[in-house]
Amino acid sequence: MNKRTLQKQQTKDVIKRVAKRAFLENGIEATTTRDISRDANVAVGTFFVHYPDKLELVKEIFFEELEGALTRHAEQEEFTESPSDYLQQVAQTLFRFFGELKEFTQNVVLDSLVTDGFHSQQMKIVSAGIANRFERVGVDSEMAQLFADNMIANYWFVMMACLSSGDYYSKANLSRLKSLNLPFEVSYQNAAP
Repeated sequence: MNKRTLQKQQTKDVIKRVAKRAFLENGIEATTTRDISRDANVAVGTFFVHYPDKLELVKEIFFEELEGALTRHAEQEEFTESPSDYLQQVAQTLFRFFGELKEFTQNVVLDSLVTDGFHSQQMKIVSAGIANRFERVGVDSEMAQLFADNMIANYWFVMMACLSSGDYYSKANLSRLKSLNLPFEVSYQNAAP
């Protein structure tokens, strides 16, 4: 890496570190790009060289933190065959993370829903994992995908309630998700050898 590239990366890292601290202390909405630039000791124009807008910076911080949370989850959780248990594990990890970074979550998830962004893409991966678990016990692929799509719709239903209330920590949320997906768990159990 040449000196100029290294310097650009260091500046970007400083902006991100300063922004994260400011977002957590003062809130995302209350923190301006001018505040971040001042605290990072860079010109406002330099901020925009690295990030086209504040939302892009928020998303970068959020995704780095989320990747860490999901990696820790993957290292700690045992593999489960049950589609319902799998979705419960994912939801528990995500809800805990979302609760820790509520304002980040609001900004990123709402942007994601509008633009078919990260969270929507992430749920497509989870949906494939659910469908795969049904297929392993002999459910045909079309029906497995239908079950998975419905289970993900139930996840979104619970997730939107959490997003609007800001209450991600309630065990009632996970209980509600489990209850909504009970018919699919029964179908899985009936198909399993």
